[in-house]
Amino acid sequence: MSTIESFDNKTTGDFVNDGTFYVYANFNNDGLVTFSPNLTTGLTYFKGSAAAQTISGVSVSELYNARFENNFTQPAFLLSGDITVFGSSDFYYGIVDNVTQPGNFLFEENATHQNTSNNSYVAGFVERNKNNQFEFPIGDGGFFRPSAISQSNATTNFFRSRYYLKDSNALHPHNQKDPLIQIIDLPEYWSFESNQNPVDIAITLSWNEATTPNEIINGNPGTTLAIVRWDETANKWVYYTSAVDESGKTVTATIDNDGIFTLGRILSNSSDEIVIHNAISANEDGKNDFLQIDGITNFPNNRLQIYNRWGIKVFETTGYGIDNNFFYGYSEGRATVKKSSILPDGTYFYTLSYEVTNGIWKEKAGYIYLTSSN
Repeated sequence: MSTIESFDNKTTGDFVNDGTFYVYANFNNDGLVTFSPNLTTGLTYFKGSAAAQTISGVSVSELYNARFENNFTQPAFLLSGDITVFGSSDFYYGIVDNVTQPGNFLFEENATHQNTSNNSYVAGFVERNKNNQFEFPIGDGGFFRPSAISQSNATTNFFRSRYYLKDSNALHPHNQKDPLIQIIDLPEYWSFESNQNPVDIAITLSWNEATTPNEIINGNPGTTLAIVRWDETANKWVYYTSAVDESGKTVTATIDNDGIFTLGRILSNSSDEIVIHNAISANEDGKNDFLQIDGITNFPNNRLQIYNRWGIKVFETTGYGIDNNFFYGYSEGRATVKKSSILPDGTYFYTLSYEVTNGIWKEKAGYIYLTSSN
């Protein structure tokens, strides 16, 4: 089914799409647009070339699958209404703008997206329902610059994020910062909002040589990349101990608040009081059978968290290294990974905090590599 002229669903209209619906012009919904329960075949295909397409209406349009394809001058999709995707959104070609037009783009619990690029993303806020891990398909100024979140242990969650290719210093002065922060990414930042209080997830940001300054990517000796946030209460920038993936050009940290985030460089902690060995071979051959942390028994008041590559927490403990309390490559997380099951081979992200003296804590973050084969 297709519509060459603009699609205009009136307040009394009910439109149920379980097939493929081509929209070649504008789309307006003031009534009911949805799909049949338990059917996953519905696709709404926004396809144009001669002009930008508006997506409007006072009612939420419930789409199982969506595809955006319009090679007109970008942004080619002007979203002033609300759309919710339950299946998959294919950003084949075309930027969806909900900044100049105040619409909402929501992904439901298990919804995904594909084919995002510098030519196809959402310029504005993208929203996410529920607690699954998710990469927000956002960008600005012709650059796809996503943020990503891990799975949350909370049962009812709502998140949204937006990327800004603009100077954050005017609103959030870079000279108001934690003393360990040496420099803050000037031309870009991300907004991340949540209904959690407090927030307890991992967030991942990335760098891009086209938008991220060289002094942030490479930096001075003695500094390291980290995620920083503008703290509204303290009225300054604060940092999170972060894990840096050089090959993937990403930085990951567990956060405790939402707000304005970007990248920064902080003074490195050169202390060798704690040494974390990043290889585990969980095959019970007596070699690297558990995560070895040299010196951890000197700091019994500690907390270790380990996440898989989807951001799902697979292990958490306090008092690591005390009374045979070690990570042997088995899941002990509270999320979706089955407890006490051997974890698959791969790369895992960890955060370790430990008290060095009364009330003074230090943190480390990084990656460990798990293999279970003989």
